[in-house]
Amino acid sequence: MKKGVTFLACFIVCLKVACSEAEVRKLFNISHVNSSDYMRYHALHLFNNDHPNRLRPALKKCPMSNMLFPVKIFSTEEPYFCSAVFISADFLLAPAMCLKLMQPVDDHPSSHMFVLIEAEHVFYYEGGRRYINKIFYHPKLEEEPVYHNLAVVKLRNPIRETVMANGQSIVACLWSEIKLRNNKVYLGEWFKYHPEQNPAFRWLDVPVITRKECREELSKNKVIIPEFDRGVAETQLCVKDKKNSTMIEFCEPRSSGPLFMTLGNTVYVVGMPTVHIDDCNVQIEVFNQVSSFLDWIEAIVWPHFEPL
Repeated sequence: MKKGVTFLACFIVCLKVACSEAEVRKLFNISHVNSSDYMRYHALHLFNNDHPNRLRPALKKCPMSNMLFPVKIFSTEEPYFCSAVFISADFLLAPAMCLKLMQPVDDHPSSHMFVLIEAEHVFYYEGGRRYINKIFYHPKLEEEPVYHNLAVVKLRNPIRETVMANGQSIVACLWSEIKLRNNKVYLGEWFKYHPEQNPAFRWLDVPVITRKECREELSKNKVIIPEFDRGVAETQLCVKDKKNSTMIEFCEPRSSGPLFMTLGNTVYVVGMPTVHIDDCNVQIEVFNQVSSFLDWIEAIVWPHFEPL
């Protein structure tokens, strides 16, 4: 009899526990879903935080199909040029130290500096020239030139068309993350092809290397590079020619343009050149990562968009 009572008591206790658990489960509803623990419900963050309401200004303006299209900035006063790339119809990205060489302190850039490209349908007049209205140098350029070698260039008048005949935009997108999604990057540059001829242009297919490899390669330099007084920083990346070293010599006189990465039909600027290393023992080039400067760029180019 006692065994029967004991069994019945256990059954009642277990039933109560089960009922209480059932009641707890019934009380849990959608209002209890905790958004901070999103992975618990198999939700993953969108790439680049690219929900339409969360896009950065630079990503909102990013064309889905564009092309590698570096251009030249000239001066009527100087015998050289600087490379640049369109990031909107009236703004370009360019290496700041190159522009500083071209702009005398007392001279306004609009009096002598202009952009020139061969695609006449983009400009329509003035022989394809677009004069510069203003240059925004990074605020830390004077303090650490090589680590902040970046300038945003505003044109006096925006270009009329940003889309080529093939439907692709000449406006480059800006990569917003430190980590790249493709280690295969491209460099468009002009180089001293022959002393008696104008600089030639070439596309380089160059892989990204680690900062450790980069520092080891820089150690081969026979002369100290004063601009790299902090070495290779976390905000920089390096490329090295591993396949065509007999054809490409990074020690040649050159005007390196922006470093590009492609994802599908979209081209992103991931880096801007730092300083030319004129030692043929060193087969690398160092770039500042655009993602580190994106807040500053967006505030100038897209000031009416609220930052995240």
